[in-house]
Amino acid sequence: MNSGDTSRLRRVFSTSNVISVSAGLIVFVLGLVAWRTNRGVLFAAIAAAIVTGVVWLMWWFVNGPTDPDRLLDSPCLGSIPDDDSGPAPTLTDTSSPSSVAYRNLLTAIEGQTNGQVLLISSPAPGQGASTVALNLAISGTQRGRRIALIDGDVDGSGVSRFLSTGSEPGLTDIANGTATLADASRLWTIGSGSALPIVPSGSSNDPSEVALAGLGLAEAIDRIAERADAVLIDVPPIAWDGAAESLAAHVDGTILVTTEQATDVSVADARDRLAKAGAPIIGYVLNRSAPSFWRRPIVRMSKRIAGTFVAIALVFSAFMAIQIYGSWSNVDREAFSTAEAGLSLPSTSLPPVSDVVEDEDPDVQPLEEVVVGAPTIEGAYRSFLLIGNDTAADLADVVLLTVLPADEDLAPFMVSLPRDLYVPNRCTNGYGRINSTYRACGNVNAPTMLALSVEDFTGISVDNFAIFDFEGFEEIIDGVGGIELCSEYPLRDAKAQLDFPGGCVNADGATALAWVRSRHTQQQVDGSWRSVPGAGDLLRNQHQQDVLLLLAEKLRTFESPTDLSNKINELSDAFIVDDGLGLADTLSLAWSLRGTDVSTIQRLTVPVKLGRTTKGQSILRATRPFDEVLAEFYPTLLADQTAMASPSS
Repeated sequence: MNSGDTSRLRRVFSTSNVISVSAGLIVFVLGLVAWRTNRGVLFAAIAAAIVTGVVWLMWWFVNGPTDPDRLLDSPCLGSIPDDDSGPAPTLTDTSSPSSVAYRNLLTAIEGQTNGQVLLISSPAPGQGASTVALNLAISGTQRGRRIALIDGDVDGSGVSRFLSTGSEPGLTDIANGTATLADASRLWTIGSGSALPIVPSGSSNDPSEVALAGLGLAEAIDRIAERADAVLIDVPPIAWDGAAESLAAHVDGTILVTTEQATDVSVADARDRLAKAGAPIIGYVLNRSAPSFWRRPIVRMSKRIAGTFVAIALVFSAFMAIQIYGSWSNVDREAFSTAEAGLSLPSTSLPPVSDVVEDEDPDVQPLEEVVVGAPTIEGAYRSFLLIGNDTAADLADVVLLTVLPADEDLAPFMVSLPRDLYVPNRCTNGYGRINSTYRACGNVNAPTMLALSVEDFTGISVDNFAIFDFEGFEEIIDGVGGIELCSEYPLRDAKAQLDFPGGCVNADGATALAWVRSRHTQQQVDGSWRSVPGAGDLLRNQHQQDVLLLLAEKLRTFESPTDLSNKINELSDAFIVDDGLGLADTLSLAWSLRGTDVSTIQRLTVPVKLGRTTKGQSILRATRPFDEVLAEFYPTLLADQTAMASPSS
């Protein structure tokens, strides 16, 4: 690491910055502990940023402004106004306030100091010593003085950076004997008939105290001094680089360039170090005597507040992203592609069902063709299939499709497909209950087979799925702190292990599971138990949707990113998702749903008729095509799809 890098690091990690940032971080951590919410994170970041800025400003007022007259036993030679016109205002406008100030400075140096060879340095980096040296040399040349300018900043941060001639060969090459003074010298034409001799820094990568230790240095400076009225050597701060110490033996003194932002400590330290090295301060220059707007203390404080807030936000966001990604990576995944699976399986173009015996409502006719899907298009919606897996029976106990139309004016909708719904089975090339299609067929896994059945019936392509079993469902409900279930009467169902006291209860996972599984629900009215009207698969579907919406309300109100990460990590074993559902998609979906009023989600119902097969199996047969059901609520969506898409196979 060269001295320039070291200087920059010291500026970044200055005492004022370290103390102010540390105070801000402490406030941020305390804020996170006190406010465990999304707003709390924001408030903690804002408070930390403000504290950082205020602490820095207090430090600046206590330790920042300096009084060089009090610290230096040498005269103030002049003040240079702040000038944003460029590095050499003495060239661009000789009548500017800066040009006048440099001419006055040259007069003061000649009249108030003794010395021909002078170091131009500063207490700390960034105070404009190189700019002062350059313009002072230009101003002297313009006035007919024989001025020589030497760049003693080995790391390339001195006056050489302003020149187009490069830094090699230069002072370090003279010092180590690889170049002569004639080789290293440059003449910079200042105006008609005048030129400024310049010796750049050189090509050495060694530290200053090594690069400038050669025997040829003293002779070169002496030869330059013989031909010049004054020799100005630009060097970095002595506390930050060894160039000033190496050159001190060859100079008569130092002109210290300081600003209103210099600290007492840095000025006093530079004074003592230069005196000890043999190049005492013989005068000082107050640079940027009228600070620009951006260097005013209040503005600098404001910039620190803004910068701290942005830095905290970025670092915290990155940390939480890593945490959430790690939690999401623990979730199990299943391969999923209905398009590929459909190519390897028979189509659903089957003849009318022949193995069904009607046993209820002969006046209600079921559909002869079960393939009743609406045409679909890519990008018109996004769909999610929620699958409740009965692992004991190896069947799907819950089949719930949720659809988010791309058109923001259309509300999301959901439809629960009864598990006894009679549909084509691509694996057997026959018919069966839809819950029995949740089984692997060759290389096609169970969730993909079920998704194909849902697509065949609804005409809506399934984009993603999530699977949970009974134990996982309980974990999810318990993980969000339970959900509120309400019933006017006490309920029971021995088969589903439902025992509900009535009223409104914050139900745990076991109670919620029994609630959504109950098909033979009874209610206690006037002291006696009787069947709930409409109990069966359709009531189960209603309960499933109720619980899903209640769960969505809970999940979309996570208190903080930390809370979200913890919930994902805690529940990672409770569900399985398809391999195409990435973390970015999940967070984008969760964020978009935060503003959705779940009460506006439409609940579609599949009209069915009870029947049984010739083998005595109880089934439900659809009595209307699903596209007609969909068209009642979303005529625009269906019309757009019909116009834009080709019919599905």
